[in-house]
Amino acid sequence: MNDYSTEDYGPRIEALKRSHAAYERNTDYTLSNVQSKLQDLEGSVDGLDERERRHFESLEADIREARETAEARSEELEESVSATDAGMERLGRRVTALERHLRQAEGAVVTDLDSDRGGKLRGLGLAVEEGLAAEEELLSPHQRAGIESRISHLKQAREALTGHRATVRQAAAVLASTAAGDPRRAQAEKEFTSAATAAQETQRRVGNLVLAAQSGRAQLAADDARRARAAGVIEEGQRAHTQLRVRLRSRLSDALSGGDLLPVWFATALGPIAPSRRAEKWLETALDVLVYRVTYQVTDPVLVLGSTPNGTIAPRRTARFRELERDLRNWG
Repeated sequence: MNDYSTEDYGPRIEALKRSHAAYERNTDYTLSNVQSKLQDLEGSVDGLDERERRHFESLEADIREARETAEARSEELEESVSATDAGMERLGRRVTALERHLRQAEGAVVTDLDSDRGGKLRGLGLAVEEGLAAEEELLSPHQRAGIESRISHLKQAREALTGHRATVRQAAAVLASTAAGDPRRAQAEKEFTSAATAAQETQRRVGNLVLAAQSGRAQLAADDARRARAAGVIEEGQRAHTQLRVRLRSRLSDALSGGDLLPVWFATALGPIAPSRRAEKWLETALDVLVYRVTYQVTDPVLVLGSTPNGTIAPRRTARFRELERDLRNWG
């Protein structure tokens, strides 16, 4: 081993000290630089936060101003609408007063939309009602389709039963003609068991469907007989419906284009003239009202549909009354 004296390490220790001192200086410089940049960054963030805060405050002020403006305009609009409603109400009262004055004036003529000399229109209305009553006694297309579907289910079940029985016979033939080890025998056994079970289930289903089909056929036969008896009444009702509406439409057109006053019940429920929009719909509603009044002999001078009918005694008239009530809400 070599022996080293303390003096041999002196230069190395001094070099390490110098190196350590230099490292500390560099580290201090780096830390100082980082701290300076961090302070600059914090200042930038603070400045950004301040700008954002001012921006949000400005937005809040704009929103408050916009809300206040909207509320003010809303109040102005409500006042305007209220004033318009009040004006329309005053105008309506003036029109009513003017119409009364005209009705009371000498020579004023009110169109009689309910006129029915000889009861011809009433006769057409009754023919329409008889036709509708006859149709109500018949099965609807939906009802007939349901019954026919039950009958077809029986046919399908019988066809399925025939198929299952054919499979049983085929499998039985294979079983009777093959030995125990024949590969066809295992498949035939499966087919035989499955088809036999299906045949039993289908047979029970056919038994249930037979009763339903018999009842359905009886219903259809009875309905066919009623249709044959009611065919003339239904056709007459359909022709009467067309004739009644054609005559009343002509009367209504003459009344609207003429110079005479319209009845109070008409003007109250439908207005004095057709609206600029949906005029055809308005005209159809007016025509429906005329048909109702003629058919049920409504002559009330004020109530457009007269008194409410008894739903138990006259269900069809009551249903029509309710429909017209709903339609008239669009025009009154």
